Amino acid sequence: MKDIKDNFQVLIIMTFINFAVLWNFISNAKTLHGIAYFIFFYVSILSIYFFTKIKPAKNEIEVKEPKNELTVAIIFATLGMLFLTLNFMLKAHAIPDKLFTRIPIGLGSIIFAMPLGIFVYLLIKRYKLMRLGLTTQPLTSVLLGLIIWGLTGLFAYLFNKEGILWTRAYEELGGIIGMITQGLIGAALFEEFSRFVIQSRFGRVFKTNGINILFSTTIWAFMHFPVTYFNGNELSGTLGYCIQIFPIGFVWGYLTESTKSIIPATIAHGLNLWGFQNG
Repeated sequence: MKDIKDNFQVLIIMTFINFAVLWNFISNAKTLHGIAYFIFFYVSILSIYFFTKIKPAKNEIEVKEPKNELTVAIIFATLGMLFLTLNFMLKAHAIPDKLFTRIPIGLGSIIFAMPLGIFVYLLIKRYKLMRLGLTTQPLTSVLLGLIIWGLTGLFAYLFNKEGILWTRAYEELGGIIGMITQGLIGAALFEEFSRFVIQSRFGRVFKTNGINILFSTTIWAFMHFPVTYFNGNELSGTLGYCIQIFPIGFVWGYLTESTKSIIPATIAHGLNLWGFQNG
């Protein structure tokens, strides 16, 4: 009961967002999919909650300079979104594809969007590698990541089977190795690390329960704006998509918050070729 009271504001905000996402599914004649996605969110949150009550994290997240590190992380994330936008503008020939544009945009994307910059910054601050979210204490937290991944797959198989992307990803990414490289490392590891840094520092600065997950999930969701927009979606459709992926992003953020590690969320995210969040 105390946990619900402490996180009541977050619960209300997420329920409002979930209803907005459900309405979007209904508007696109995907009512059953939308209802299932709505239910999936709460089933996942409860699964993480009860699992980590039984097997709580044994380590605490180390934060040395919360305000400074949060400020740097937000600036880097903002620059990451800028360079992602420039990168897709380059591919869409909205800006000249020349050496003097390609190199700085490429470097900016690597430093800020991947995000190499914030990782190096924290290493300079003398953080040990395992203190940057790479712990697995207890080891069963890895199992929790697989449970959330499997739960996503179960809901996708039952309610959006045609949206599952495994076959397509296997063909486009060059097999299992390509899927692991692109999914676990190229997407999930970098994104979950960035989320971990932002929400852990935000929580320390503002002493909030759950608002830090909302904040980091918002940044994460809108980091997808450039790729979605330049893949042919108009503005309202792109905004709709960013909001639509918010619930599953929050689940991954809560998974990281509860386990004090990015490993479980990286597994659930990196192997997420179920396409369940897509409408």
